[in-house]
Amino acid sequence: MISEKYDAVSPVIGVMLMLVVTIIIAAFVSAFAGDAFGNTETAPSAAIDVKMISDGGDHKDQYVMLIEHHGGSSIPTSDLRIVGYYTPPASTKKTMQRGEVTSSTKAVRGMIIHDEEISSVKIPYLNDVACGTPGDDETNFGEYTFSSGDVMSTGGSKGTSTVLGFDISTPEKRNEYGFVRGSAVDVEIIHLPSQKSLFSGRVIVQ
Repeated sequence: MISEKYDAVSPVIGVMLMLVVTIIIAAFVSAFAGDAFGNTETAPSAAIDVKMISDGGDHKDQYVMLIEHHGGSSIPTSDLRIVGYYTPPASTKKTMQRGEVTSSTKAVRGMIIHDEEISSVKIPYLNDVACGTPGDDETNFGEYTFSSGDVMSTGGSKGTSTVLGFDISTPEKRNEYGFVRGSAVDVEIIHLPSQKSLFSGRVIVQ
């Protein structure tokens, strides 16, 4: 009789243990999912346009990328990643080139902007004399907030090389990659906290 009682209790204990384990696992999964989805940020909404000109600079001989904010959310540039892709003509026998800029990208040294040599500037800088000149902390990429009406600039061919991932600072270097007026560059601007794209498009060098 005693044996029969224990035999009846054993399955009940087993079921209860399984329930406890299931509840613990469910609580763990729920907590993990809450962390994973609760920390996701909403991407800001902004109208951004990107241009690339081949006649920039004081002497109209520089390849300059301009990123314009036409309205919407103000965005700290420390939250941005700018990526450029360029596929050289087949005749150059070069593979696709990729460049990337974030707030941690090294500053460009020795750029000539407005006929002055800038010892160090983080590209793209804020093109607003009211905030400072290129190379000032207030205009260095990663230090300012990109707001409606603002324009970011690479300043010249040397600065644009940082975004493209290859050297276009001289005519010889540009010819090596077949990079000329009319070339196409694919540009993407990513909001890092949300990992959402704020701009993605093909930019033709004007």
